[in-house]
Amino acid sequence: MQNRYLTKSRFKQALECVSKLFYTGKMSVYADKNLDDEFLLALAKGGYQVGELAKYYFCEDPANESITIDTLDYEAAVTETKRRLKLPGRVVIAEAAFRYKNLFIRVDLLVREDNLIKIYEVKAKSFDQEERFLNAKGTAVMSKWVEYLYDIAFQRYVITNALAGHDFKIKTHLILVNKDATTDIDGLLQFFKVYSNAGRIKIISKDGLQRKDLGAQILIPVPVDEICDKIETEFPVPTDLIENISFEDFVWKTADIYTNDVQTTTPLGSKCKACQFYTDEDDPVHMRDGFIECWQKAIGSDKIEMELVTELWNGLAGPRNFTSELVKKNKHFIHEIEESDIIPSGKSTSILPGLTPHSRRMEQVNRVKQNERESYFDAEGLKREMDTWTFPLHMIDFETSAVAVPFFKGMKPYEGVAFQFSHHIIDKDYNVRHETQFLSFEPGTFPNFEFVRQLKNALKKDNGSVFRYHNHENTFLNMIYWQLNSSKDAPADKKELMSFIDTITHEKSRNHSGPRDMIDLYKLVLQYYYSPAAKGSNSLKQILPAIIAESDYLKSKYGKAGVYGKNKEVRSLNFDDHVWITPETNYNPYKTLPRVFDDYDQDTLDLLVKDMDELADGGTAMTAYNYLQFSEIPVEQRKSIHDSLLRYCELDTLAMVMLLEGWRAKMQ
Repeated sequence: MQNRYLTKSRFKQALECVSKLFYTGKMSVYADKNLDDEFLLALAKGGYQVGELAKYYFCEDPANESITIDTLDYEAAVTETKRRLKLPGRVVIAEAAFRYKNLFIRVDLLVREDNLIKIYEVKAKSFDQEERFLNAKGTAVMSKWVEYLYDIAFQRYVITNALAGHDFKIKTHLILVNKDATTDIDGLLQFFKVYSNAGRIKIISKDGLQRKDLGAQILIPVPVDEICDKIETEFPVPTDLIENISFEDFVWKTADIYTNDVQTTTPLGSKCKACQFYTDEDDPVHMRDGFIECWQKAIGSDKIEMELVTELWNGLAGPRNFTSELVKKNKHFIHEIEESDIIPSGKSTSILPGLTPHSRRMEQVNRVKQNERESYFDAEGLKREMDTWTFPLHMIDFETSAVAVPFFKGMKPYEGVAFQFSHHIIDKDYNVRHETQFLSFEPGTFPNFEFVRQLKNALKKDNGSVFRYHNHENTFLNMIYWQLNSSKDAPADKKELMSFIDTITHEKSRNHSGPRDMIDLYKLVLQYYYSPAAKGSNSLKQILPAIIAESDYLKSKYGKAGVYGKNKEVRSLNFDDHVWITPETNYNPYKTLPRVFDDYDQDTLDLLVKDMDELADGGTAMTAYNYLQFSEIPVEQRKSIHDSLLRYCELDTLAMVMLLEGWRAKMQ
């Protein structure tokens, strides 16, 4: 049995929540929704390509010079690292391994020059020269940088102790993505192809690739020794394990917990909302729920049958976190909440009609207390909104990608690419049809300007109201507006495209609001509709099953064959005859779609964008697009993914249609 070492990844988990150390790595026992699949993570954000690119900044030809230590065996990796450190001259090692007692780390990049060792942690996180790592008082690391800086501090601590007695001086750095840099190379990302080999990620560089082929540097090394010094000697670790615990004590305490497989219960709080160790309806019945076990131990009861405070909607609450506040008051269930517990600290009024954020929270609380499963629906308020709409109604949804290493020349890191849209129309008699769609997925093709051109053509036939769900579509269209404005290769219809974008968007920086500014269905949900079935979530993927559950109209219309498809009552561009609502899928239309990737369902892929609020449920499309851009795949599979993307995006706009139809039926 291999020793249980506290590694970099386990140290990071301990920073998130020490309780996780007991559940992690026990996939046959505890459900684990954390997406640690290296292949998917490489596709989603391009982080592994960043790591490969960084090698070329220290070595002219990393592949031929074999700087990477590939072995997964801990001891073999440590032995090989020791051997290379003794080599004469300048030594560059990728994945250098060090062990000290029950601590083990691999360093992304290590450079040894005489007795100086420089270590580099490579992260696909953007950085600019004005970035601050510490708070205004200089007394703590800012929360968004904790995992990165404590990670590199942990590495330095292990290396320092592992090399004790040797005459080495150690310097630490983060290598980050320079958000102000612009690539002058077209297809830079495609230089690094992604493969999955027996569960391990494999990045293969373009044949003959050398540093000189990579153009302007888009990664930036940032020295962090001074901050690491403070982490080791001054700053208490940001953890709830023990108050004001020092860095060294935290390292050894968590190492002991993990090595000895000790189940440790830490205080409950807002961190619990991000816990991945929970079960759902798709898990085998034997899987255990670590999230619930933690709450059972903390509360001192095996019975958790009511809604926990983690399910309380926390939106539009500013810096407040109601989960943490309520737990501190020893309130763990929503039915225990009093209005005084969550009363707004500032003004409780809203300039918008309908529910205020506070009154929406109270709708949730009161329905739990009264065990009322009926939704809140302000039919009069919503009808007033509907009376302002112009038919036909246009439902649009975008699929986009933004990765660390830019796809195209002239782009900055994480600059967005819009590659797909879907478009449903509802006419004045509420007849529905899937009207248009767009998908550009060919490698090396910049899609944004053609994307807008096709969207313009789709919407120019009338002046009907245009709908989106949340901010994503508005954000991306404004981004493309500025791309058009600054592009040296702008198309001949640049002004027409910019003018079109102006008509359907708003942008605060320009104090602009278009005459046909898109209507946000998400905001209408917040103002006029609350369903207990959605449990505090307002994601369309949660709202859709909620409205279906209470709508006989939707079940009748979309629950039988012969209604939705090509040349059917509801015309489709991608389905011959599809039944969207079935008991077998728990009335969830998304469950009726086949998988884009055989090994991953949509819920798994959506975890890739769980930290990107505006992308919401776009993990499937984004991953597929990136896969098509920088992976070598057969023509047949490419065609299959192409067709699957069209079907998924069609459902996204149909979901918006169903929501409106469900509301309209409730009014009658």
